[in-house]
Amino acid sequence: MAAGDPNEFSANQFCGNCGTGLIPGATVCESCGAAVPEAAGAELPSVDYIPYCRACGVPVAKEAALNCPKCSVSPLCREHYNPSTRTCALCPPFELSAEEQQAPPSVGQPKGPWPQPRAAVPCPQCGARIREGVQFCPNCGSEQAGAEETSEYAGFLVRLGAAIIDSLITGVPAAIITSFTEIPAFGTVLSVVYYVLFTYYRGQTPGKMLLDIHVVDENGQKPNLRQVILREVVGKAVSALVLLIGYLWIIWDPKKRGWHDYFGNTYVVKRERV
Repeated sequence: MAAGDPNEFSANQFCGNCGTGLIPGATVCESCGAAVPEAAGAELPSVDYIPYCRACGVPVAKEAALNCPKCSVSPLCREHYNPSTRTCALCPPFELSAEEQQAPPSVGQPKGPWPQPRAAVPCPQCGARIREGVQFCPNCGSEQAGAEETSEYAGFLVRLGAAIIDSLITGVPAAIITSFTEIPAFGTVLSVVYYVLFTYYRGQTPGKMLLDIHVVDENGQKPNLRQVILREVVGKAVSALVLLIGYLWIIWDPKKRGWHDYFGNTYVVKRERV
């Protein structure tokens, strides 16, 4: 018998190696030379359905046959079809299409953008790795250089600058009025009223406004009247009582609080103007 194109035959037998149609009764594929399994050469009833797996040549019942959506080969046995990837053993290697690459993530997969982790730097005192912006090393307790700039709490120098501005605002008119009225306590009373009213209604005095710092409670809100009075009247008197130590306490306090801040349960924080 003259050899021809194996795919011209309609004998319903195919090579398990290359998928080419086989000549009825052939023991070797004329296309690739692969041996034909004995089962493939056995006589089967003449039917329209191709009863062999195109990947391996084993008989496959019509109701159990599978179709590969990637390469469109059918039928396939279960051993040579992967339902999870919906590909078969005959599929050539392929890359994801542009549409597949841009497809949205599956349900449950977190979406970006991803937060960048804060850098860790060595403590200059003990070498422990700590996050940038942490003011005091948790290992040795030493203050970290540059932490003041990244901290949300206002430090001693900026608070001192605000106090000097406020002192000029209250001191000049108080000195003028005192010179005419000869009331020694007038300046003190004016200063207390000034700090209490501005702190209660605005959370900041004019000096603090100029330097963008605020007095807040533990929730980040303006303190109530009781807190303001405890801070501005009782707390500041105690802070100034012994060589101004209550004010100097701001320098080494982890959250930059003076004694008056503890009395009023308040904090002084940096806030940019909006």
